[in-house]
Amino acid sequence: MKKKRNILKKVLLICCMVGLLFTLTCYENYSEVAAASKASYKIVNKRQVKRYKDHKAEYLYQLPQLKGKSAAIKKINKSIMADYKKTFEYKRNLFDYFDVLKKSSHTYIFYLNKCKVTYNQKGYVSFKFTSSWYAGGIGETKDYGLTYRLRDGKKMTVQDVVYGKRSSVKKKIADTYAKKVYRIGYKYIMKMKYSDIDFYVKPGKKVCVCFGPYQPMGGHGRSVIVLKGKI
Repeated sequence: MKKKRNILKKVLLICCMVGLLFTLTCYENYSEVAAASKASYKIVNKRQVKRYKDHKAEYLYQLPQLKGKSAAIKKINKSIMADYKKTFEYKRNLFDYFDVLKKSSHTYIFYLNKCKVTYNQKGYVSFKFTSSWYAGGIGETKDYGLTYRLRDGKKMTVQDVVYGKRSSVKKKIADTYAKKVYRIGYKYIMKMKYSDIDFYVKPGKKVCVCFGPYQPMGGHGRSVIVLKGKI
């Protein structure tokens, strides 16, 4: 009888240990999900300035970097860093122009790429960039975005975030642009690649699709159309 009681005690002890382990595992998984629902980040000003008397050339890229050491976070930061490196050509051109224009009447030329977070919840983060260029003559300004899923670091495409069938997203964008901005732009948008369509996400299931500085068959300038989103 005493032997049976000892066995029963051991069984109960094992069950308690398994239950405790299960509880801790659930808690840890919950914490991971909660942590992944919103990104922690910083924005670093990557600035370089050249001066000559009262003339100035300024390059600025506001670089967002997510905090964390997971594979997903590293993947996102690497993707954003690649976008930053794409602007080095603008920087080189800007300072080349400055060597020519520093004795002209153009006292300030620039390339400024400013960033702000437009969405950071439910496991996604979206950055809006406003890029402005002026080196004499006509300046250019455009908006674009980078949107990521925090769970795995995936860079989202416009097909991932616009509500409806993936195959009909481009037509939905073209229809909205033709109605809200310029009718002739419809055919131009339908010929675009999905990878060339710029967008960022805002709360309230809004996807802001960006065009500019040269709008589809609509002249110089920028415009944004808003579509219903999935997130």
